[in-house]
Amino acid sequence: MTNETAAPARLLIVDDDPSSVLLLANLLDQVGSIHVTTRGSEALKLAAEIRPDVVLLDIEMPDADGLEVCRQIKAHTDLTDTLVLFVTSHGDAALEARALTAGAIDVVHKPVNPDIVRARVKNYLALKQRGDQLRRLSTVDGLTGVSNRRAFDIALEREWSRCERSGDPLALLICDIDHFKGYNDAFGHVAGDGCLQRVASELACHARRSSDLLARYGGEEFALLLPDCAWTNVRAIGEGVLRGVSALSIAHPTSDAAPHVTISIGAALRNASHRTPQDLIRAADEALYRAKNAGRNRLEVAEG
Repeated sequence: MTNETAAPARLLIVDDDPSSVLLLANLLDQVGSIHVTTRGSEALKLAAEIRPDVVLLDIEMPDADGLEVCRQIKAHTDLTDTLVLFVTSHGDAALEARALTAGAIDVVHKPVNPDIVRARVKNYLALKQRGDQLRRLSTVDGLTGVSNRRAFDIALEREWSRCERSGDPLALLICDIDHFKGYNDAFGHVAGDGCLQRVASELACHARRSSDLLARYGGEEFALLLPDCAWTNVRAIGEGVLRGVSALSIAHPTSDAAPHVTISIGAALRNASHRTPQDLIRAADEALYRAKNAGRNRLEVAEG
């Protein structure tokens, strides 16, 4: 669901000069949480771990080219929205143009003016927060408050790429409310909307980790994307979802699966036969089809 408390801003300072790092950290300690490194070669790895909102990056470092570090950050799947602010002692206009072309939002020159640096970082953070809010609104289902299909597609592509690099498992559960058309016909669309909201709220309880994603996949279907989730956990989560939805005890007299609202679930785990994210979706869909054919209100898992 979307009742999120805004997290503190995360700032990453990358400079091979410890005195510059200390100066910037002291200037910005009230602006957000500060992370630092004096090694440019560690910047990308650290950025991927902490997901900073703003990176303050030196252009010239003994172990890394700041321009290349900036390009790598902006090209990283999880860091495309991170703002890079170069802090440099060089005043060359051509170098500044290269820095902006590499993806930086601005260039600040050393020796830094404390008030200007602080003000610029605050302004850029406000800009990013507004952009993040707009992106969140564009990826949230207006009725249920969970992620929408667009957010699911983005997350699946991102997690698929990550799993290809790491070899970690990736599971997908597709959940369909049983005989939902009959529920709408019997009680009306207002009640149907309320049913969708209650089911979504229950499903959200099973997306416990920050990496898990629940999305309204379409109509009365929901998708639960579970990175780094083993088969035993997939089954346990799926069975917990079945019990949770049944425990809502939403009366559904026209259903032949149960006298209350239930769901059917198809689950799939990424394997060597899956060449694309669509193969994983197809496997979960086929398992869902089997669950429906077997009487609904059950979990079926894809073979392999």
